[in-house]
Amino acid sequence: MGMGIRSPDLDWLAYLAGEVPPREVARAVTARALRALRSGGRVAQGRLRRTALGSIGVFPTTPERPPSERAPLRGPRPVLLDTAPAARERTARLLRGRWPEECAAILRDAEAAREGKLLVFGARVDCRKHQGPYSLDAAALDFHRDPVAQVRYDPRTPGPAVNVFQPGADAKAAWEVGRLAHLWRYGQARWLSTDEEQRASWTRAFLTTLRQFRADCPVGLGVQWSCAMEASARAMHIALVWAYIEDDPSVSEPVRDEVAAMMSEHGRFIESNLENTGAVRTNHYAADLVGLVVVGSLFPELPEARRWRDVSGRALWEQIGYQVRPDGTHFESSSGYQRLCAELFLAAVLAARAAGAPVPRQTGHQISSLFRSAGEMLKPSGRLPQLGDLDSCRGLPLLTRPALDCSYLPALGAAALLDGGLKPTKMACPPEVAWLLGADGVDRFEAVQARAFRGSVVLRDAGIAVLRAEAGYLCLTAGPNGQGGCGGHAHNDKNGVEISWGGVDLVVDRGTFVYARDPADRDRRRSTAGHSTVQVDGIEQNRILPGRLFALQDMTRARILGLERRPGVQLAMGEHRGYERLTEGVLHRRSAMLVAEERAFAISDELRGTGAHVFEQRWFVPHEGVQMRAASPAERARLSDLRPRLLSPEPLDAERCFEVTAEGRPAALFAFGATLPFDLALTPTDTSPGYGELAPARLITLRCAGEVPSTLSCVILILP
Repeated sequence: MGMGIRSPDLDWLAYLAGEVPPREVARAVTARALRALRSGGRVAQGRLRRTALGSIGVFPTTPERPPSERAPLRGPRPVLLDTAPAARERTARLLRGRWPEECAAILRDAEAAREGKLLVFGARVDCRKHQGPYSLDAAALDFHRDPVAQVRYDPRTPGPAVNVFQPGADAKAAWEVGRLAHLWRYGQARWLSTDEEQRASWTRAFLTTLRQFRADCPVGLGVQWSCAMEASARAMHIALVWAYIEDDPSVSEPVRDEVAAMMSEHGRFIESNLENTGAVRTNHYAADLVGLVVVGSLFPELPEARRWRDVSGRALWEQIGYQVRPDGTHFESSSGYQRLCAELFLAAVLAARAAGAPVPRQTGHQISSLFRSAGEMLKPSGRLPQLGDLDSCRGLPLLTRPALDCSYLPALGAAALLDGGLKPTKMACPPEVAWLLGADGVDRFEAVQARAFRGSVVLRDAGIAVLRAEAGYLCLTAGPNGQGGCGGHAHNDKNGVEISWGGVDLVVDRGTFVYARDPADRDRRRSTAGHSTVQVDGIEQNRILPGRLFALQDMTRARILGLERRPGVQLAMGEHRGYERLTEGVLHRRSAMLVAEERAFAISDELRGTGAHVFEQRWFVPHEGVQMRAASPAERARLSDLRPRLLSPEPLDAERCFEVTAEGRPAALFAFGATLPFDLALTPTDTSPGYGELAPARLITLRCAGEVPSTLSCVILILP
C-alpha cells in the first residue's frame, strides 16, 4: 500500500479550499517557495560541514553582518518615555510613593531572576545552566532546556528544523526563558535603586544576560531560533528595556556596538523568516512585524532600520486592519491572544511615533478598539473571561500579574492613546502606565476625560454577549472560530458561559493548560466537554482533527441572537447548529439571564429538532467546596419567586441542589430542571487559569435522554 493522505487531512484541505480566498493560498505557496530558495542552500551547506567536521557549524538563516557594516549607537535616540535623569528620578519617586507593594515585588522578581529563578507560567522555576552559586552579575541560564519538563533541545539543530513538538517537551517553556522578558525587571530595578552601585549592578545583569544569550544561542541555531515570533518578542524586550539602561556610566561604546549587533542579528533573522507562509497570516506574522517596527524605530542607526520601520510598518498596519474585527475583537477568537496583540500593536505604534514615522489614524482607532472591547469583557474582578486559548504570553510584561488579570489594560490604552473611551469613571491609574510612559504618562492619564461604557454589551462579530448589573456578571459566547473560521486558538465553546458575582467566579471554562506537551489533553480541553455548555450524543460542536492542534472547522454557524433588557432582568440569547449534522439534527439555543435585584442567574437550553438524543449540560465550578443538598425554605421561596421571570416553565428540583463554598463561606446555590427525567453528577476536575497552570475544581453534569424538543434549565442563587 502507498503512503496515502489520511481522510481527515483531505477533509481539512477541502475545508480550507472553501474558506480561504484563492489569492491567499497563492500568496502562501509563493512565500514558501521563496523561503526554500533563500534558505535551502545554506541549510544544506551547514549540514554538510557539520557532518564532515564533526563540529557545530554556525550557518544561520541570516548571516551575521561584518562589524564594519554595522552602525554604532551614538547620541540620543527615540524612546517611549523621558529617560533624562530628572525625569527618571521623578518617575521613580512616583512609583515608590504611589505603588510601594508593586515596586517591592519588582525588586524581588529582579533578585530571583539574577539567581536564575524565573517565573515560567506563574511558577518560579530554576532555569540555571549550572547549579551552585553564580559568580557573574547574573546566573547563566540554560536556553536549550524546557525548564518544566526538564527535556533538552539539541543546540546544533538549525532553528527551522527544530521539532517544537518533541515528545514530552514544550517549546513554549523554553521560549519563556529565551524571550528574556526578565530584562524588564533589571531595567526597572535600576530605576528604583537609590545609589549608583546598585544601578550599575542591574546594568551588569542586563548586559551579562545579553552576552550569554549571544554566546550560547548563535543566530539561526537551536530552539530559541525556531520561531520568528520568539525572536521578535526577544528583540522587542531588549529594544524597549534599553531605554532604562543606556545612560549608565558603564555603557561604553563597545557595549553599544554589542547591542547594535544583537539588534541587527535579530531584525535580519525575523525579516528572513517571516511567518507568512500559511494560508492564513496569524498573530505570529503580525508579531514578527511588530519586532521589526520596534527595532527599526528605536535603533535608527542600523542599516536596515528605515526599511524595518517603514516597509514592515505598512505591512503591520495592513495586518492590524485585517486582524481586528469591526467590533474591536481579535480574529483569533481568543481573549488571551487579544490581550497579547493589543500590547504588541501598542508597542509598535508608540515606537513608530517616537521615531516620527506616520501611523494611519485608522490603525490607532483599531488598536484602541482592541483595548475597548477587552475592557467591555472584563469581570468585576478585573479578569478576562477565558475564551479560546490562553498561553499567558505578554507583549508588555511591565508587572507580574495572574494570567487573566487585565484590570490594567484599558487604563494603559487610555494613557498611551489619549482615548477617554477606554477610561471609566473612578478608574485608578495602574503602575504599568508609569513604567511605559513615565510620570508624564500618569499625568496624561489623569487628564483624560473618562467616557468608557461599562454596561451590558454585545460584541457581534466575535459572538460575545456580556451582562452586568450591580455585582453580577455573565459572559455568553456564540461566535465564529478564529482565523476566519480555520480554528487557530478557538475552542468548541459555543453557547458557553462564564458567571461571577463580585470577585468570585462561579462558572468558568476549563482552560488550555498546554499545547504540544500533551496533545490528547490539549484536545480534551478545547473540546465541547471542556466548556460550560451542552453536548448532544457525545459529538463535538466542531470536528476536532487528530494531530492538528490548531485546526478547527467551523461547522456551527454560531451567533448571538440578541440582548434584551426587561424590568429587573437582562437576557442574552445565542444559538449554534453544530449538532444539525446528526442524522436527526438538533439546534441548540441558549438563553442566559441576570436577575440582579434577585441576586440570581438563570440559563435555559432549548434543544430543537427530531428524534431521541442524549444531552449533557456541564458546569465547571472553580472551587473544591461543592456539595449536594436540598434547598432551604428561604431558598425554595426565592426559586418560586423567580419562576414567573424564567423562560422555561418546568419546575426546578429543590431536593437536588448544589451549594458552592468560596473563600470559606457559602457563595451560591445551583438548582436544575428539565422537561426530561435527569440525573446529576458531581466529579473532581481541574481548571487551567493560565498556561501550564492547574487549579482544583468541580464539574456538575446534568444528563438526560429522550425526544426533542426538550429544555434544560439551571438557576444560580447568590447566597447571603
